[in-house]
Amino acid sequence: MKKIIFFTGLILLLSIGALAQSAAEWNKQGVAHANKYEYKQAYECFTKAIELKADFAEAYYNRATVWFELPANAFPNRDGCDDLKKAKSLGFKVKDDVLKKFGCL
Repeated sequence: MKKIIFFTGLILLLSIGALAQSAAEWNKQGVAHANKYEYKQAYECFTKAIELKADFAEAYYNRATVWFELPANAFPNRDGCDDLKKAKSLGFKVKDDVLKKFGCL
C-alpha cells in the first residue's frame, strides 16, 4: 500500500513539473506572440517569464519593446523605460540610441 501511495505521489509530482513552463519557454512564447503583433499576449508571457526568473534580462528587454507597441495605459503600472533600464542593469546589451529612441534617457 505504501508503494502505491509513493508511486502515485511521484507520478503526480512529475506530471505537475511537466505542465509547468520555464521562464525561457514563456519568453519564447512571448516572442512568438510579438511576431504575430499580439502585443498584449506577448507582454503577459514576458511578465510570467520575469515572475519565474527575476533576473531574466532578455525578458525585461522584450517586455519593454512590446510595451511601447501597446495602447496607452494598457498596463498602467508598468513603464517600458523601467524595463529597458532593468535589462541593461542585468547585462543585456541595450544601446543608448535605443534608450533615446523610446525617450528613456
